[in-house]
Amino acid sequence: MLKKQSKIDGRFLVVAAVLGYFGLLYLANFFVPYHRFWWRLGVPAAENPFIDLAAVLGAFDCDRLTGEVSLTNNSCFTQISYPSSWSSLTWLGLEQRNTIFLGVLFALIFYVITLIIIGRLNYQEAVVYALILCSPPVMLLVERGNVDIVIYSWLGVGLIIIKNSRALIFRLCAYLLIFFWGVIKLFPIFGLAVILKEKRNLFLFLAAIFTTAFITYFLASIGEIKTISSIHDGRIWYSFGYKVLFSAVKYILLKLTSGETDIKNTIIYMMYIIMILFTMSILTRVLLSKFKIFKEWLSSDFVSTDSDKSLDKSRYIDYFRLAAAIHLGNFLVIGMLYDYKLTFLIFALPQILDWIKQENQLSLPSSMALVAMVATFYASPFLYPWLVDEMINWLLAANLLYMAILSMPEWLKSLVHKKLSGKFSV
Repeated sequence: MLKKQSKIDGRFLVVAAVLGYFGLLYLANFFVPYHRFWWRLGVPAAENPFIDLAAVLGAFDCDRLTGEVSLTNNSCFTQISYPSSWSSLTWLGLEQRNTIFLGVLFALIFYVITLIIIGRLNYQEAVVYALILCSPPVMLLVERGNVDIVIYSWLGVGLIIIKNSRALIFRLCAYLLIFFWGVIKLFPIFGLAVILKEKRNLFLFLAAIFTTAFITYFLASIGEIKTISSIHDGRIWYSFGYKVLFSAVKYILLKLTSGETDIKNTIIYMMYIIMILFTMSILTRVLLSKFKIFKEWLSSDFVSTDSDKSLDKSRYIDYFRLAAAIHLGNFLVIGMLYDYKLTFLIFALPQILDWIKQENQLSLPSSMALVAMVATFYASPFLYPWLVDEMINWLLAANLLYMAILSMPEWLKSLVHKKLSGKFSV
């Protein structure tokens, strides 16, 4: 069905779905405060709109009033758990009184960039994007006006430049844009995986430059970064990352060993433990099966002899690499993040849908990833046993890693093949 073309661009249906969603919120506001109705839709909305954006703009006001000149331990920005490098943005002149205007503007830009990125859709693809864009994590990002919505938009601009520019100078500007946001809020630095599109020597050169520069910045700010990372409240609900599951297990074990739980809760906690073990067994089995296939490819067609059929030449490979790298970096390195950061997975959707339609070696993994993405976008707020959501997230992360390995550039595949094929000969 995904291959069928539609007479009308499916993006009109996506826009209609989003407008219908906000229209429903507007109508509901006549009967109940909109933020309470939004909770029923799975979005933990605050009473005041765009509270994350308001906090950042308030920090800018604070910085101007105090005249703080230090870029380290700036008290105005430690209050919002952001690096002090944010004080360098104070010159933009943004104030807290601009919160509503900027919140609406950033949301509009977010949707416009997304519509440009996803391109023309058929009706089936439109349903997928409508489900994602109207999902609780995406709507939470919009409702809070979190700065990630700005980062998403700028990364989208960078991807458009990278995909459509033949001139290296423009791509370098896009890479610098990604690096800039990596310095400003750390996690976007994983998105520099897009430089894999460059030829081997240029990739190695750029990777060395960006890695050295980022490590230098990271070491210079490590004290502040540790403080910021420790502020996360550790809640399990509405979060993702490898630490979430471990925190859940720790919480359950503490409850079971404390002797304070009744029989009913003890049974529930035991069921959770069984669910975790069952999920880990499924994940292990999936990984072993993927590893077996990987070994077979290492000894045969892991490296493509036909450059035209190489997965590295896929139409939206840059989008996928940035999205997969950011998600895996968040999941495996940072380890505990609010679900609105799942929004960056939208960048991976064009390539995932394209691989499904091509019916190649990544069609099945792409189908699994698509189902897992839609599921996890709705599981966290609606399925109280958050373990279900974490099961999905672990399987999704493993699948994205597998897909990223199989879609590496051929020169990198050749290097991997040379290093590992002898060790994993079938």
